[in-house]
Amino acid sequence: MFAKKAHKFIKINNLNIKLLVAGDPWESYWSAYFLNKFLNKKILIQIQAHGDIADPRWRRINHRNKIRYLLAKLSLPKAFSVRVVNKYQAENLVKAFGIKREKIVVIPVPINILGKATALKSVRPKTVGLIGRIHKDRGIWEFIKLVRVLNLSSKNFKVVVIGDGPSREKFLLKLGSVISKNRLLYLGQLPEGELRKAWKKIGVLVSMAPVESYGRVMRESLIAGVPVWATVSAGVKDLMDNCKKGEVKLLDLSKSDASLDKDFKALLKTKISSDFSKRFIKENNTYAAKLANSWLNIIKKSK
Repeated sequence: MFAKKAHKFIKINNLNIKLLVAGDPWESYWSAYFLNKFLNKKILIQIQAHGDIADPRWRRINHRNKIRYLLAKLSLPKAFSVRVVNKYQAENLVKAFGIKREKIVVIPVPINILGKATALKSVRPKTVGLIGRIHKDRGIWEFIKLVRVLNLSSKNFKVVVIGDGPSREKFLLKLGSVISKNRLLYLGQLPEGELRKAWKKIGVLVSMAPVESYGRVMRESLIAGVPVWATVSAGVKDLMDNCKKGEVKLLDLSKSDASLDKDFKALLKTKISSDFSKRFIKENNTYAAKLANSWLNIIKKSK
């Protein structure tokens, strides 16, 4: 048990622990909780809530999420502080778990990006891009539905898939039955350097994950000058607040085939401003320090 091992390590090294940071509201939190019990202390705990676990769609994804949701209902109210990555996620937590807003600190996830804004081009290939883990929980079957709809209107676009996952073979097989093989480019899991080059192959990035708290790939897409077409989520709404109108468009499969085709063509013509890239890179460099400062503030309050 992690809590016992941590207790032993702390005692052997005579450490004076002021704050416990739990990486999630379930396993990590309860490890921190029992560590407190073993130490016979009341060390303050901050929970990192990276996913939008308060979104009802999140707990409907699988049975594991349903169990974790119940564990979070017990753990989140007990924590001294909860760190989230955007204001919409914070609002959802307040509504779903009854957490006091003042307990929540909003600090996005710092990500590794290019040191400066890249040159953005208005002319892009007629391609639909999917990047990330190929898993049923990420909306991959809905992505195939979208490709099928777009294919009815036009066959002059291609599909680029980057990533890997347990559903890869089945996904690529089904996707290959919708469009011809010469219109499907599967690049597999790419290292960071190769991924940066691959953005040139993508005309529109599509994200159909039912729940997204932050959306790292979507932000990298805008930095690379590629517009985003995504289903609504806390992460998408936050991104739309921070970019220019039209650079991110909501994707709704219930719309007519003609409307979806119109949206796709409009996105292909969208030129991404460098404003987002410059601002994001500047702000991204502050996130690690802000998180560290939030820990120091908690420690000060405990005195």
